[in-house]
Amino acid sequence: MWDWLLRRLADRLGVEPARAGEAIVPHIRFEQPWPQAVTLLVVAGCAALIVWLYRREGSASLAYKLCLAALRLTLVVLTVFMLSEAVLSVERTGLPYFVIMVDDSASEQIVDQFENPRTKAAVAELAKHSSQPEPNRLAVAEGFLVQDNARLIAELQKQNKVRLYLVSGTPRLLAEVDKPEEIKAAVEKLRKVAPTGGQSKLGDGVREILTELRGVPPSAFVLFSDGQTTDGESLAKAAELAAKKGVPIYTVGLGSPEPARDLELTELLVDDVVFVDDMVRFQAKLLARGFNGQEVTIRLKERDAKSADAKEARVIESTTVTAPPDNQPKRVEIGHRPKQTGEVIYTLEIDPRPRELQTENNRIERTVNVRKEKLKVLFVDNEPRYEYRYLKNYLEREETINLSVVLLSSDQQYSEQDRSALSTFPAAKDELFGYDVVLVGDADPSFMSQSQMQNLVEFVTQKGGGILFIAGENFDPLSYKGSPLELLLPIELAEARNPTALGNALSAFRPELTVEGRGSPIFRFGDDEASSNQVWQNLPELFWLIECPRKKPAAVVLAEHPTLTGSDGKLPVMLYQFVGAGKSMLNTIDDTWRWRFRVGDRYFGRYWIQTIRFLARSKLLGQKQAELLTDRRRYQRNQPIQIRVRFPNPALAPASGEVNVQIEQKGQARTLKLKTAPGSKNIFEGALPQAPEGEYTVRLLPPPVLEGPIPTSTFRVDPPAGELERPQMNEPELLRVAQTTGGKFYTPETVQTLLKDLPKPQKVPLDTDPPIPLWNTWPVLALFLVVLTGEWLLRKRKQMV
Repeated sequence: MWDWLLRRLADRLGVEPARAGEAIVPHIRFEQPWPQAVTLLVVAGCAALIVWLYRREGSASLAYKLCLAALRLTLVVLTVFMLSEAVLSVERTGLPYFVIMVDDSASEQIVDQFENPRTKAAVAELAKHSSQPEPNRLAVAEGFLVQDNARLIAELQKQNKVRLYLVSGTPRLLAEVDKPEEIKAAVEKLRKVAPTGGQSKLGDGVREILTELRGVPPSAFVLFSDGQTTDGESLAKAAELAAKKGVPIYTVGLGSPEPARDLELTELLVDDVVFVDDMVRFQAKLLARGFNGQEVTIRLKERDAKSADAKEARVIESTTVTAPPDNQPKRVEIGHRPKQTGEVIYTLEIDPRPRELQTENNRIERTVNVRKEKLKVLFVDNEPRYEYRYLKNYLEREETINLSVVLLSSDQQYSEQDRSALSTFPAAKDELFGYDVVLVGDADPSFMSQSQMQNLVEFVTQKGGGILFIAGENFDPLSYKGSPLELLLPIELAEARNPTALGNALSAFRPELTVEGRGSPIFRFGDDEASSNQVWQNLPELFWLIECPRKKPAAVVLAEHPTLTGSDGKLPVMLYQFVGAGKSMLNTIDDTWRWRFRVGDRYFGRYWIQTIRFLARSKLLGQKQAELLTDRRRYQRNQPIQIRVRFPNPALAPASGEVNVQIEQKGQARTLKLKTAPGSKNIFEGALPQAPEGEYTVRLLPPPVLEGPIPTSTFRVDPPAGELERPQMNEPELLRVAQTTGGKFYTPETVQTLLKDLPKPQKVPLDTDPPIPLWNTWPVLALFLVVLTGEWLLRKRKQMV
């Protein structure tokens, strides 16, 4: 009743009505208040005195006297009221804030595999309301918030100001809903959210929001998250602050609490060009989580590149390996001898396992060009030494080789009698450029002109041809010092020497393969690396080599002497380098023919045919007039992506010093400009500072002079490592936060009860209107006079005046 009177008084005095979501609370306040004890003493004393006086005065009835006493006491109260300067104070209250926090870090893109059918059904039911492409964790949060026309937000808005935050790094206000018509806009913004946050700073997020709203603490928090904090303050620590402020946190757990399980194949390595019946090595890395020690079957599939349907791929090889411990990559390898020619798409694949974290990383594929045409090989030597004889005879019989030989010391009749022989070294550049590989034995450089040697250099550097120098005791490579051929050699001739020419005897030795050699297709004698190494270690020993203590900086050593060393370590036996568009290789030995002992051409022939094909690949790939590469196949978000375009033939490089590449992902494309690398005319480099997670394709936007297929490359951007190191839901943390703050923990199965469990919101003070004086207003003065006059008239009526 009193509140109603005060509100009526406020209305009569013209107080501004409450706005939407607000309320007004009027009350009487004294500007010059008396001490409470004095006020009570004065009123009580006056009341006692008035009663005592009226009891002694006149002959009126008791009721009449009590009425007069009441009027006199009213005058006393009104006097105190005016002396205390009474005013009407109006306080305004508003709706409290209600905070909804949604974790949008990269771990929320995980699609969990649940064993419990009820959990699986609950997740599917919520996710179907979401705009996410997959039923990931963010889809569960979004689906719950938008289901039934955003019923949760709509109900909360009636008694709260709803604030919707995204939290991964710094919390970002996504939407504020004060009115029903603002709900639709908030839902539209929520549907556009993608789980791309690089960190999960959940504790920092709660603390920052509490600090932001410190004047009016929210009535409650609802947090949708997996509970994993990857950086900053822990969620449990921030919950202590929320508990001190009386703010309960209701946590909704996203994801599975079970440890993550995942199998992943990465970094598939295979040659771009291979030959029919070659043993082709498909190497990849296997990453496992939650499968340590379990057997995993890896299958190799193939399909024609013209087929767009991956289902047409057929299994051609398989191998079973033991899954490695968590986060310890294991190299796996499958060998295959292709039979069909053309562009073939090969896929390495692992069958998905139950509850795998993700299955799209269980396969990796590459396109390989399988060829069968003959390779044109030119073999040049000075004398018909053993290496020359055995190698010439083998290559003449090999159906995939079209051999021509030049024996510099022979007479004219030799070239007429031998079907493979040429009378002289090719003088015309076009004739030389028609070969794929040139083998240079112990050839006397005096038999070749400067222009012929220069043609050999251009054959390698511009046309992408392969050249192999087979060392000899007389000329190769020591006699090439100062000639154009010195550029092609992968060694420094200044310190090279022939030990037997100095009278030093060499002991028999068996070369050791380096790490690069063990992985090279040249030394693939068996079906896998282990069997190939076994064959290599049992090959007959060798008895001579040119000592080359120093190699050129770009040279790669494939095999080395087991004991002899130089300034760069063990002396190289077989090594190669890229020179311009092609490859140049040197064998510092001349007696591989010894490998024929008791086995014929089995290993000798395999070594030479694989070496020739290795050297020929650069020229065969030269049909692609430009190469496009990225420095890695996989990146983490926020890592720069280095992109390089190389023109093997510098004449095709744009004179402008710039090329453009197009980067595509999910139908969206952007263009990146690459500029000439320092000190180069045919290499162009650029960097993409960062990119969101996903699979990307890079295409060269070719200059008009280019013909043939457009160079492309692919790469993948992964979430930051921290986001997927602990992908399981941190249920203990979410439970602890809810219990500490007086909230409650929910899963997708139980979250539908969230709304009815939330506390009833309390109005929060907003402001106080300026006080309205009452003590000096005319109604109060009139009341005082009316009471005073009324008492006087009543006293006069009873003749008490």
